[in-house]
Amino acid sequence: MIPAAPSVSLTRSEFAAVRAYVQGMPAAMVVPRYLSDDTDDDDAGAESALRILLGLRDRMVQLAHLHGRADLAELLLAGPGRSNRGMDRRVEALGELERLGMAAPQAQHSVELWFAPALARRLRNAEIVTLKSLLDLANLRGTAWWRAVPRIGALAGTAINRWLGEHRTVFKGADGAPLLHAHVGNRAPLQPLALGPALPQPLPLELIDEAPGAGGTTAPGDDACPYRHGVTVVKAWLRHSTGGHRSTFAAYRKEAERLLLWGALERGKALSQLDLGDREAYLAFLSRPEPASRWCGPRAPRHQAAWRPLTGALSPASQRHSLRVLAALFRWMHDNGYPCAARWPAQTAAEMAATPATTGATPPPRAPLPHDSVAAFLSWLASQAEASDGQRYRAALAAILLLREQALSLDRLSSATRRSLSLAGPAGGTAVDSGTLGNRGDAPGPRGGLAPATQLALARHWHDRDLQWDGPGMEDVCLIGPATAPPTGRARRKRAVQPLGGYSVRGLHALLAATLARYRERCDPAFAARSPRDLIA
Repeated sequence: MIPAAPSVSLTRSEFAAVRAYVQGMPAAMVVPRYLSDDTDDDDAGAESALRILLGLRDRMVQLAHLHGRADLAELLLAGPGRSNRGMDRRVEALGELERLGMAAPQAQHSVELWFAPALARRLRNAEIVTLKSLLDLANLRGTAWWRAVPRIGALAGTAINRWLGEHRTVFKGADGAPLLHAHVGNRAPLQPLALGPALPQPLPLELIDEAPGAGGTTAPGDDACPYRHGVTVVKAWLRHSTGGHRSTFAAYRKEAERLLLWGALERGKALSQLDLGDREAYLAFLSRPEPASRWCGPRAPRHQAAWRPLTGALSPASQRHSLRVLAALFRWMHDNGYPCAARWPAQTAAEMAATPATTGATPPPRAPLPHDSVAAFLSWLASQAEASDGQRYRAALAAILLLREQALSLDRLSSATRRSLSLAGPAGGTAVDSGTLGNRGDAPGPRGGLAPATQLALARHWHDRDLQWDGPGMEDVCLIGPATAPPTGRARRKRAVQPLGGYSVRGLHALLAATLARYRERCDPAFAARSPRDLIA
């Protein structure tokens, strides 16, 4: 599929050829004279010449629409003039169109004017009617916007992204601001810089320069530089508080780096200088991050200039989570002798008064899911896994059975291998009865092994991955992994480096969350498990 229409650029010879055609010259004479074509002067050649001229005429009609001149387009579509007056009007239209020249894309242009018919039809079916709606979708979802449009793949999406990037400076709003946000498609690598009010854009924590004297208001070499000191404190807290868990580290880092960046760029303060007044301002910022072009954007690799700390405004629940994490940071700073202007509570007195008394307390432990409801869910999942195209269901079934049997976190499950779980090889296990596939497998398997239902689910999942569960040398293969890599360069590179790797924590969570949502939608809206973590026995 050709993603973009041919460039609407026309030569003087092409205008001259169409001008002669609308004045009544036969097509078989026009093409050899004006377009240097070797078409034979026979019926087949005449038909070919007419197709060439009509193709040129259609491009000129498109050019007229790009300039907003529907009157010129209608004249050209009417064909050759039938009178001297009609011929003169068409010649004048062609002359005016030639003077207008090549048109630049405008936000209000329909997608048909710039993209091939098949592609434009698919965009329109997804309610992307104008280039403005395409730009809005790209701003919202980044360069992967095409994933939201049925029947548009990576090849066409990449070509359109390239075209949007080439015309980035052309698309402007009424105030002159670019309509395509700066972060969209910006793959330029970020360079380490010092934290401070003059930082040109937010940087991930690992790219904030900690060189002595960098980024602060004090003289170079002064160890009291408050901005650098805040970065050092956050890194020490992350090492101390996350216990080596990747998902916990990523979640805590996200909240801490947001506060570091906001304090420096919006308040001109280092971490140790923030007080309770700044806490209230930060809470308001999380509910409405402004300016959005600086702070918000679709997910992007942390080393690229497209990266932003936020994807949008945080929900009230996400705001409460952020404040709990930051309260733990300030409490750790206070307890370990680091200077800080104030200890941030997870909730202020006013917030606690406005919410139920249990909100600020330690949440009660989750009640275990009823056995009958879990059995019904696993039975449904096993039936979906029987389909020939049920690869994702088979992966979800194996993951959930393993999650419940071994009581793993998603972080550990994403990297679990037979060796890491100290599981014996399958040869030493109990024979598996396929009839137990839908059961929970509460009965423990053989010592150092897996329950039969879990082992069978894993074997079928491995078969989808072209792996042999009972083959030799499988001790370090990730137990749960995608059967096929997504059609992205990042996924292909990851597969090349780790051909036997598993899902990322985010990918595994998305797989299981989608399975739960589908079950509630189709079978049991009242099913108590709302998150994959609810499934842990």
